[in-house]
Amino acid sequence: ILSAVPERVNKRSYISPAREAKAEATRARIIDAAARLFLEAGYERTTTSAIGKLAGTSEASVFAAFGSKANLLISVVAAQVQRHPDFPLRAQPIWQQCAKQPDKTMAIEEFARVTCRAHRRSWRLLAVAEAAAEGDPVVAQAVAGAAGRRHTDVGWLLREVIGVPEPRLDRTTDEVWTLTSVGNYRHLVIARSWPPEQYESWLAGMLSATLR
Repeated sequence: ILSAVPERVNKRSYISPAREAKAEATRARIIDAAARLFLEAGYERTTTSAIGKLAGTSEASVFAAFGSKANLLISVVAAQVQRHPDFPLRAQPIWQQCAKQPDKTMAIEEFARVTCRAHRRSWRLLAVAEAAAEGDPVVAQAVAGAAGRRHTDVGWLLREVIGVPEPRLDRTTDEVWTLTSVGNYRHLVIARSWPPEQYESWLAGMLSATLR
């Protein structure tokens, strides 16, 4: 229970650091539990009560923290996929180095490497999200938004790092965005059993040919 706020500061709410830390720890447990269950059973068959039980909390706490199962899935993807040292691309010093090089081979190979790393750790969760999007408009909107942001990032990299000129930029961005999609990774690595290293080498070659 929070103590009463003194009159002189009563316009600002006080949040106990201990309480905030506990809430964040609960959120983290819920995200970890949800990620595990979504991967094991899929989105539709995973219940919020099962997530709460695995996380060591109540179903009410799950809803209090995330509002809905759709929002929880979106948070899981953000936590497990997007929050990684490779991203956001624009914050990584490697791209500044690559932009200064007349030969763009290093930039293309690094982009293929980053893409492969991202898909290796994310393809299963993204497949869950894509399946959920077919029946849930909230998830569908989030998936579409993520695709749009990836397109924007690809455009930035091609313009600022590779140096693709404006007359070609839109079409080339579409081509590279398609080449680097997680769907192509699933087709080759999962469906056709390519080693990830082979996929990375293939992607680097395709990017080189496209950007030639």
